[in-house]
Amino acid sequence: MAGVFHLMNPSLRQAPWVTALTTFGRDLSQWALIDRQNPHHTETLIDWALKANIGRLVVWGGDGTFHRVVRGLWERDALDRVELALVPAGTCNDLARHYGLAKESWGRWEAASPQGRLASLSLARVAWKTSARAPNFDGEDIFVNNAGFGRPRPVYKKKAPPWRVLTAMKPIAVDAHWEAGKLEGSYYFALAALGPYFSGGLHFERNVSPEDGRLRLYLVPARNKARLALRLARGRLGHPLFDQKVTKITATKIALETDTPVWPQADGEPPPSKGACHVEFEILPKKARLWVTH
Repeated sequence: MAGVFHLMNPSLRQAPWVTALTTFGRDLSQWALIDRQNPHHTETLIDWALKANIGRLVVWGGDGTFHRVVRGLWERDALDRVELALVPAGTCNDLARHYGLAKESWGRWEAASPQGRLASLSLARVAWKTSARAPNFDGEDIFVNNAGFGRPRPVYKKKAPPWRVLTAMKPIAVDAHWEAGKLEGSYYFALAALGPYFSGGLHFERNVSPEDGRLRLYLVPARNKARLALRLARGRLGHPLFDQKVTKITATKIALETDTPVWPQADGEPPPSKGACHVEFEILPKKARLWVTH
């Protein structure tokens, strides 16, 4: 196998551990810290890794960092050329949570044949535009874990706490269409999921595999916010958010029209500056290859 390269973007909480490891710990084969002041540094490092014939990228970070690496490889049509590994040194680490990956196991990913297996992760695309009649999409992104909408952009810009995000949510009239049907309803938020976890361990269903090629859309109805807050609080204790009032759609492609602008997000990345009233989610044919322990 070609070389191993460690691409590091630890959270503020994990940064001291990474600094101590790279300064005083065992030598890493090749590594670099992502410069957060340079918005394109991740992509620059990916370009270097591809030119250097790196065969495995070890991503030190959370779901957002992993997302940017996968998106960079997808945009360069290089997903088949590079294996991935993940050291959960980010904020939420929801993909790592599903696979039980531990940051202390970083050393195993330097082996030519690590103990474990290469999981083929499904990928999906989210695209949006002002309306279904608009000739072109205003933006698109891919996601590995989940994508959705419902959080108003103003509270994102203010980095509002969860309780303020919930109070700022307003009912969104949604008209959904997919290959097997359609529905209409009023909802607070929509989440398209490839994996089970989001927002640091919240989940609708545990028994969801990022490898099964199925896109699940969860629509949370506009209902009493106190009850929704209680449900979310129970979710923080490990209980599923799914109940008889949550609508679930399983499909390969889903289109949604909304009566008011929404701001889609993919794997926790920043939302677009311009709202959209037409959002599409669809499974992609490409897959990302990730080393996991089981």
